[in-house]
Amino acid sequence: MVEQIQDWASQRGYRVAWGPAEVVATVLREVAARRDSGEIDEGLYGNELAALNGGGFPRDSGLTTVVVIVKPRPAHTVTFKLGETQIQAVLPPTYVRYQPLFDDVRRDLQEHGLPGARVERVGAPLKLLAASLGLVRYGLNNVTYAPGIGSYLQLFGYLTDAALPLPDGWRPKAPTLLQECETCGACLSNCPTGAIAEDRVLLHAERCLTFINENPGSIPAWVPTWAHNGLIGCLLCQRSCPVNPPLPLECTGVSFTGEETQALMGDTGERSGPVWDGVRAKLKELGQPSSEPVLGRNLRALVEASSVQH
Repeated sequence: MVEQIQDWASQRGYRVAWGPAEVVATVLREVAARRDSGEIDEGLYGNELAALNGGGFPRDSGLTTVVVIVKPRPAHTVTFKLGETQIQAVLPPTYVRYQPLFDDVRRDLQEHGLPGARVERVGAPLKLLAASLGLVRYGLNNVTYAPGIGSYLQLFGYLTDAALPLPDGWRPKAPTLLQECETCGACLSNCPTGAIAEDRVLLHAERCLTFINENPGSIPAWVPTWAHNGLIGCLLCQRSCPVNPPLPLECTGVSFTGEETQALMGDTGERSGPVWDGVRAKLKELGQPSSEPVLGRNLRALVEASSVQH
């Protein structure tokens, strides 16, 4: 079984590691402890992490092993038409079909990597879980890096009843910082909102542009206009990182008409009629359903940033 899952991962360009399911409970407790100590912003915990802290794993399910997979992923481009201008916006790795890929990878793993085994998605902070299994290391920007891949990746976590032995004395690894980060500071210099700090690896996520533009509401006035660099998320710290390869880009083939672009950017909240039907169909294709208000606001910010830069 070990050789089969390793071959499965190698053939697809993935990296894979596993450990006892108890590691899930350990990382959940660590995240909660960071919240209690004030390291993690209470608002961030409530919005993003609290739902994961639901007991770790079903203890009577027979799912005794946690498997984590690293899959390389490119960024994706989407085209908008604004007047006579074509705007090509970037979606960072993981945004296109993020959730559906968990099911795709699970089915593939169950059929070809662990045939005959039960495989279920795990609810846990995947970066910390992957670091505990030795798959990734952290950058100063709190992004995880896998050897030979860099940080342009997506993590997947599953629980299984497959017999995957571990070496005698196996223990989870402590998260570690990339050695290159000790003398670099490129991400620190290129973060437009001060989310990256010299004195800790844990991000000030409440100041991170990604956290801000993933959530609804007004973008704070203290975010520089020029900082906006994608339709959602932010790539400035990763693109400036010397450990990373050049950002791989793939075209989604999704193109919004002038009417659809205007509807998205001028969102009045009504969102009805054929134009909006087209907008929603294309957002669903991108794996971003029900995100019209956020993406419309972000597109306006991106257009404004582009006008400032030029």
